[in-house]
Amino acid sequence: MVGSRSLQCNSEGKCQCKPGVTGDKCDRCAANFYNFGSQGCTSCECSLAGSVDNVPNCDTVTGVCVCKENVEGKRCRECRPGFFNLAVDNEFGCTPCFCYGHSSVCRPATGYSKLFIESMFVRGNERWSASVASNPIPLHYDALTQTVSVTALDRDNVYFLAPDKFLGDQRASYNQDISFILRIGETGPAPTARDVILEGGNGEQITQPIFGQKNRLPTVTPQEYRFKLHEHGTYGWQPRLSSRAFMSILSNLTAIKIRGTYTHQGRGFLDDVKLETAHRGAAGEPADWVEHCQCPHGYVGQFCESCAPGFHHDPPNGGPFALCVPCNCNGHADICEAETGQCICQHNTAGSNCELCSRGYYGYPLKGTSDDCKPCPCPDNGPCILLGNNPDPICSECPIGRTGPRCETCSDGYYGNPERGLACRPCDCNNNIDLNAVRNCNHETGECLKCVNNTAGFHCEECLAGYYGDALSDRKEDGCKLCQCYPPGTLELEDGRIAPCDQLTGHCVCKPHVIGRNCDKCEEGYYHIMSGEGCTPCNCDLEGSYNRTCDPITGQCQCRLGITGQHCDACEPYQYGFSREGCKPCDCDSIGSQDLQCDANGQCPCLTNVEGRRCDRCKENKHNRQHGCIDCPDCYNLVQSAVNDHRRRLAELEDTLYKINSSPTVIKDSDFEKELKNVQDRVKTLLTIAKRGSGSENKTLVEQLGELREQLNTIDKIYQTVDVTANDARDITEEGLTNIDEAEKVLDKIYEQLTVNKILLLYNNFRY
Repeated sequence: MVGSRSLQCNSEGKCQCKPGVTGDKCDRCAANFYNFGSQGCTSCECSLAGSVDNVPNCDTVTGVCVCKENVEGKRCRECRPGFFNLAVDNEFGCTPCFCYGHSSVCRPATGYSKLFIESMFVRGNERWSASVASNPIPLHYDALTQTVSVTALDRDNVYFLAPDKFLGDQRASYNQDISFILRIGETGPAPTARDVILEGGNGEQITQPIFGQKNRLPTVTPQEYRFKLHEHGTYGWQPRLSSRAFMSILSNLTAIKIRGTYTHQGRGFLDDVKLETAHRGAAGEPADWVEHCQCPHGYVGQFCESCAPGFHHDPPNGGPFALCVPCNCNGHADICEAETGQCICQHNTAGSNCELCSRGYYGYPLKGTSDDCKPCPCPDNGPCILLGNNPDPICSECPIGRTGPRCETCSDGYYGNPERGLACRPCDCNNNIDLNAVRNCNHETGECLKCVNNTAGFHCEECLAGYYGDALSDRKEDGCKLCQCYPPGTLELEDGRIAPCDQLTGHCVCKPHVIGRNCDKCEEGYYHIMSGEGCTPCNCDLEGSYNRTCDPITGQCQCRLGITGQHCDACEPYQYGFSREGCKPCDCDSIGSQDLQCDANGQCPCLTNVEGRRCDRCKENKHNRQHGCIDCPDCYNLVQSAVNDHRRRLAELEDTLYKINSSPTVIKDSDFEKELKNVQDRVKTLLTIAKRGSGSENKTLVEQLGELREQLNTIDKIYQTVDVTANDARDITEEGLTNIDEAEKVLDKIYEQLTVNKILLLYNNFRY
């Protein structure tokens, strides 16, 4: 009676119930109603999205709704603390707030749309790859079936590896699906607990068998596989993680591995891979499962991933999971670098926490006042330090070349005067100083004081006296070397020392007629360098010596054959004919000579009635040299008269031939031949007369005839020369006549041709 409108039931025996009451007898509250009474049952008003299995239901007595796991409230209308976005399609009602662990209060973010990251393999492998035991292996693409495939070489499991577009920050895929189509080439697959692997940035992995979440084992027929990306135990991801740890892996996804082979040397084929996610600004169905966190003090960003101004991550560079702590800047900065904690210092301070004075300032920055750090009294705003209790700072980094508490003086090796405005410059000693030595140059003028390497000068730019070379050369072999001057040949200074050599070339200053770089030898034609006055001329006779040189010590010239004397200016004893050919032996006859020494012309001093250069014959009409050349018999005077006559004629003939040879005169051939025949006849006559005395026993006459024979031979040669000259003259005359005839013929032809040309010219003029 309480739950029904009346006591009368219908034909089926069912009563007419009051609102919210159900049952044949109207004896209980309907689903989602409670408080059975005379007015019927009151509606629980349970939220559809918040109720388990999206079916509103409540306790019939209390009216408390039965909520999904992450939903609370009497009517299942609110998300539990730390959760957001009550949704019908969410099995658990609400999504946990991630917020990198910094906040548990969040709400759905606006502007996100649902989309799929997918690989359909329409035009290629889309950068998918494959590996076995972390080693890459080839991935095959079949353009006909638009699939990618792998083959196992042994029993090792081969995995498909997703490209970069599936990786990175995929938190928007939390509680969404990843799906793909897979088939294998064989039967009898052997699944494992690591058939599907998701790997995070820290190396942590979650795995799933291929048949997990009510999927089927792979077969030779393509099948779709779908996996929910959620940490709840009903979804089977191992190891079991908290929601935050699960989303941490998705926030930096480094690998998605899908096992492709399930048998020994098996094959696997993959197609239509899809990852459900959401992107801001993309076109499509709104995605309300992306969070927007309400950050606590010190955190900013949609996901509280950054630190607010005045805060920084701790530890430094710890990433979005690190805590944000206040900047510690010792009162010298309000903000710091969010990742490192480096303070953005003011008040001339520096350091990560502004615990130091900036470069060029000194003081005690930990006091926390604006004037903790004061300027250093150093040049170029250089740094300084405080030592002990001394209130005056000391410059710690003076400019190069300066030193002192205020950098007021030049360093060793530099010169100048900073206090007078003269900059400190390096000592310019051309690398000719010992760098380990001190006070190498005057600290004000820069004059080099300790030159090494045998150098000298204001800048050590020249060699020491007595040394030569290139003082500026970097090569040791070209540097300053000791002069090698030879004392006897080198000029001396007023103090008695030898003059130094040229500092560049090393050439010494030589005494007269001394040469050589070291003045150690005489000029050609000079000797006796040891004299101390230079070298003495050799004075070798130009004809008597082979050259101008002489022995460098003795001065002895090199004499020609038969010549003697230091200067080669005289013939040796019993020699004569001083000339460039040397001297010839006198060869005086020991019987006919008074002395074996001849005069300058080679004439030996003859005894009485003896003559000849060598005194080797008796005078005319004298004979018997062994007995002092006694007189010949009186009859020999006739022979001598004849000989004298022949001599006169021969002299005339010789004079005539000489005139012909030196001044030939062209005469008629007949006259010339006649004159030449007369000469020949006269010569023959003389020769016949001379031959008549050849049988005489007088030796002197034979000797005279021998001389005549020599003269006749000379005359014969002259005759032959005259004959050749005459023949040449005859040939030239004939050649000249021939040339005249040929010239006359040429002139005749030219005249004939000119005549013809004249006629043709007149003819042409007439025609035109």
